[in-house]
Amino acid sequence: PMPVAETFTFEDSTGLRLGDIAQLDTLVTVVDGSRFISELDSLESLQTRNWHADPEDQRTISHLLCDQVEFANVIVLNKCDLTASREQEKVASLIRTMNPLAKLVTSTFSTVPLETVLGTGLFSMSEAEKQEGWLQEARIGDHTPETEEYGIGSFTFRARRPFLPYKLNNVLEAMLDKSRAPFDKSIILRSKGFVWLANCPQLQGDFSLAGNHFSLLPGNPWWAEIDRSHWPENLEKAIAPLWNELHGDRQQEIVIIGQCLDKDTITQALNECLIPEDKMKQGQDVWDAICSSADDPFKDTWDTAIELAQKEAENHSHSHDHTHSHEQKCQD
Repeated sequence: PMPVAETFTFEDSTGLRLGDIAQLDTLVTVVDGSRFISELDSLESLQTRNWHADPEDQRTISHLLCDQVEFANVIVLNKCDLTASREQEKVASLIRTMNPLAKLVTSTFSTVPLETVLGTGLFSMSEAEKQEGWLQEARIGDHTPETEEYGIGSFTFRARRPFLPYKLNNVLEAMLDKSRAPFDKSIILRSKGFVWLANCPQLQGDFSLAGNHFSLLPGNPWWAEIDRSHWPENLEKAIAPLWNELHGDRQQEIVIIGQCLDKDTITQALNECLIPEDKMKQGQDVWDAICSSADDPFKDTWDTAIELAQKEAENHSHSHDHTHSHEQKCQD
């Protein structure tokens, strides 16, 4: 649904936007309540079901489900006639945790009052633009809703030390495996956020886990890496609570949603992946040495993603200015 919303902002060759002649009123997602949790655990890719957007679309079924739920204004929980009441409440609780601002409607055969999905005025472009890289949960903060009755809960892990890549990978694999403590009892269904890797201080890590699949890809530069003269207006004030004189805005912030979550043991497992306290003041060279002493499970993926991004940037530059040399562009 996010790309659908984005099309309303694109201009054609005459400068006209779809948003100039049509209004996006509501984004509605219909959820098959009888299959949602089992599909969330699926390892299948979109390509296996011919659901992919293009040949390069490597998303899984579970990632697509999460994207659709998290960006919706109205969520219709359908096929309630095929779902036991307790299982239905469990699915509803998970959906409310993933998207606490959406209006949740239950249905059979997708029959709902028209006023619940038409003319609601619930979609806000300004709010939608805040979605990049974020769950609603991350902005609202931790809470303890009625979902406790069904074992569904959430919390946000935060830290101001970088992760050691190989240790973090071991914990993320354990989350998926579900056979090693604490993840044999604390079942992670969805997680998303940004991470700081000890051997890559320039870029945020864009982390996403859905069902039985996770990805950790290079994201935007940290603001600490960008000259303040290029910062948007009022940014300095907005990020002041996050700012550290030594490390800027670099930090960990990961939303975790799951069943029977033991916050303390999960937090401890993630804390053990961080650079030790006594190494923090020793700086980047020491962190790099620690990371190089073990395999970096993310290196190949990050190198490929960064290389593709650089090529796209170069192609974009070529389309705007054919007079610069390749060497000049690389320097830029």
